[in-house]
Amino acid sequence: MARAPVVAGVAEHLGWAIFVCVSVRDGAPEVVDRRRVELIGPGLPKHPYEHETIGMNTAEAEKLVQEVRESAAHYAERALSRLRSDLGTTSLSIALRTPPLPRLPNSVVEAHASSYVTVRADGMLYHDALCTSAATLGIDVATFPRGEERQRAAKAMATTVERLDQFLSGLRASLGPPWQQDQQTATARAIAALGRRRF
Repeated sequence: MARAPVVAGVAEHLGWAIFVCVSVRDGAPEVVDRRRVELIGPGLPKHPYEHETIGMNTAEAEKLVQEVRESAAHYAERALSRLRSDLGTTSLSIALRTPPLPRLPNSVVEAHASSYVTVRADGMLYHDALCTSAATLGIDVATFPRGEERQRAAKAMATTVERLDQFLSGLRASLGPPWQQDQQTATARAIAALGRRRF
């Protein structure tokens, strides 16, 4: 059972995410859980804004996106609820990248009016589902610009990025696979969030 507090570092993708949960033991970060979670139900498209709704009539497009959003919200809330229950802690927070857009598009038409928005709207959909579900469950959220996780984590541990990378890579020996870039990035986000209070 993990000690509180715990931060779940998140590496989210289209329709799924990696969670790596980190706590602190003897002043050092300790990975206490890691898992892949689904963020959408079977049979639904994972990137409706960019692909499936192109060429659909407005009503059908809006209906499809709404179905995906509702599914993502349900799966995100279920994943976070299960995580908190499995860890046996009420002191859980999550850390993920800065959102790809300031907000979700108000409509499919709005999303398709800008190629910049279109290619980011699906990622924003899952990011929003995680953040909104966390808020519903009373789970704090920390965000970090993509690419800055390691610098922030190194600062939290009062070390260099090079030594942090060695630490992250070395965890594979004790944790075993899978331990790829997603897991390491998620861990760095968790350490960066924990470091605000714990190191």
